[in-house]
Amino acid sequence: MKSKPDTVLSGYKSTSIPVLDSTTANTDILARIALTFPASLSLSQLEDSWYALVRAWPVLAARVRPTPSTPSGLSFFIPTPAKLDELEKRSRTTSNPLEKHIVVLDDSTHSVSAYHPIVGQAVQSQLDDTQISIGSSPEKKRLNESTCTNACTSWKQLLATDQAYVTAQATKWSDATSLCIAFSHTLGDAFAVKDIFAAWAKALRGEVVAGLDGVGVDPFGRFLPHDGEKVEKLPLGWKKFGLANKIKLISHLLWDIQVKRPEKTIKQYYVYIPKSKVDALVAEAKADVKRIRSASTEEESAREYTVSTFNVLFAWLLQNLHAANRHPSRHSSVLCVVNAKTRPPTGHIPSDYPQHQLWGGAFGVPLRRLLVRDYATLPLGQLALHIRVSLNEQIAPDNIRSNVRMLLRETLWKKPSGEMVWFSPEPRDEWCGCTEWRSVKFGDVEIDKCRPVAISTHMEIPMTQRNRWALLGDAGGGVWFSGGMTETEARWKDGFGRYKWVG
Repeated sequence: MKSKPDTVLSGYKSTSIPVLDSTTANTDILARIALTFPASLSLSQLEDSWYALVRAWPVLAARVRPTPSTPSGLSFFIPTPAKLDELEKRSRTTSNPLEKHIVVLDDSTHSVSAYHPIVGQAVQSQLDDTQISIGSSPEKKRLNESTCTNACTSWKQLLATDQAYVTAQATKWSDATSLCIAFSHTLGDAFAVKDIFAAWAKALRGEVVAGLDGVGVDPFGRFLPHDGEKVEKLPLGWKKFGLANKIKLISHLLWDIQVKRPEKTIKQYYVYIPKSKVDALVAEAKADVKRIRSASTEEESAREYTVSTFNVLFAWLLQNLHAANRHPSRHSSVLCVVNAKTRPPTGHIPSDYPQHQLWGGAFGVPLRRLLVRDYATLPLGQLALHIRVSLNEQIAPDNIRSNVRMLLRETLWKKPSGEMVWFSPEPRDEWCGCTEWRSVKFGDVEIDKCRPVAISTHMEIPMTQRNRWALLGDAGGGVWFSGGMTETEARWKDGFGRYKWVG
């Protein structure tokens, strides 16, 4: 069968999107990440500095289009200098949001508290520094108006619309300013977005933003499987389902989505843990681990009984999520996102990785299965240790390679296998997942001598928003989480219902 010709756009130069960024887990997601600063920033200066950044990094104004002849089947179409000038002029003058590369919104007649109460309390330094707080996300229409009016809302729309795959919005309140980057995950991971924020801040200070070297370099191209190659074994925790298990999995998911917890009941929530409580949770977990080590009869090094702050925070999240689960005797399969940027696969050559950050290395790996009741009731330190042990075996270079190869073999947008590969051996397991952005350090972005006090996010995906969580990172004197669940789960007496409600 003759393949379709590559897209050609006048005024643009094409470069193939890296293969891992072109897997369906990335093409499906249009994400938004916002930072809220407790200051009144100049909207005109934010707008001008955004355009200055785009002139230095024109790939930010790229269009995404199919190119069947390339390894990934997709390309960034990067505007030439003349085309970029044309796009900037259009963006500055048009009234059509989808023709604007950046939107600036003056809503200074309102406090940010009227829009997002938990963020408003962070701006006013009113979040309790001794208690954990929880609050809901803004209503969807208002959320989009205040963060991403100009962004595409589906992959299909992005492929057909004359709009960049990365857009920005700055919204000024009476007491704060929020900056949002909206992007297709073909851009890369959270490290990519952090670099865009940091470069925008640099341009705002009037400093010269250096160009990007190595745009189009594919960090994982050497791992792309070829026709006729022997299929490797799956990475740890993954299983390929046959027809019977595929039907069971789909029916299990549909029952949850359409009957047990209809999608309309799923809302997004934010959790803020002040530093004092983070320290207390870490101390509790370390005391648990010390008791476990004292009771052990095996000769193991102290390192085997070490847990990180991330291990503890993730364990705390899983305890609260599973407390509300009505099926304590079922197993739960949990995905945790790791990153091959910092954990390279076997066979990696350092020169394969571009010097810039606008590419992705993140993907999910499963923890060892536990019963729902174990996630809900095990001591915090024991659960943190379980997470550490699970991740240690997952980040072994050979297993990272197996994950990359599996993703490229089974889920490349250009040629998905059509097989059902799942992160649990049983189709009726409960499931959830969490991505970790704390190591990205969004809270370090500094604008006008001011750092963000809140980090927020949302996304457009063709699948359900339920059970998906992000450890957003440190800002405003504490750690922020966000994820999707029902109001019943958010107020569950043995879970999140124990904490202070902000709304």
